Amino acid sequence: MILRVLTTVSCAAAMAVAVAAPASAATVTYQTGPVLNACTLLPGVTPQPGTMTTRFDAPDSVASGTTITPAGVRGGVRFEAGPHAILTAYGYDGFRGHVDLGLAATGATLSGPSVTGLTVPEQIFPAGGAFEVLFEQGPGAAVPSLTAGAPGSATVKVTTTATFTFEVHRKADGVWNPWTMTCTIKVTTRHRTRRSARRSW
Repeated sequence: MILRVLTTVSCAAAMAVAVAAPASAATVTYQTGPVLNACTLLPGVTPQPGTMTTRFDAPDSVASGTTITPAGVRGGVRFEAGPHAILTAYGYDGFRGHVDLGLAATGATLSGPSVTGLTVPEQIFPAGGAFEVLFEQGPGAAVPSLTAGAPGSATVKVTTTATFTFEVHRKADGVWNPWTMTCTIKVTTRHRTRRSARRSW
């Protein structure tokens, strides 16, 4: 079997799951590498760079034709000090809400095109430095199932745009204001990086 984390800025971030016929399978965590996005951090502000990672838990190998549902879908978007300074200058210091992630797969079939309703827990960020907007799978999330195809490997990728349905926290009076932030993968190069771990299958 082949387990790998694949990052390619030209086609989003992907996680590969082995497809075989194992006697037993352990649950492992699949994680994308960091992927640069351009995010609409606040109304009226030029999209800002943010680095997104996404992960989920699933068996380390899956029999062909088997249907599984990934669990523990989670991740975050990290913004460095520059975007944080803009957030602070506009008087905001926190977020809460939900995010929807588009998905695609090769070597397997998804029951739906996206995971929806991931929770962005209430997060207040002290001024200065980098901050990360975290998201996690809560009881209201809808995660599509994955049916394994022919033996080999199946790749699940996060597609180009994530949509955050937010409230942003105004520090001065504690008011939460609605905002939709989109993060779109920023294509800067055709370079591809692959990290892999291999076992026989």
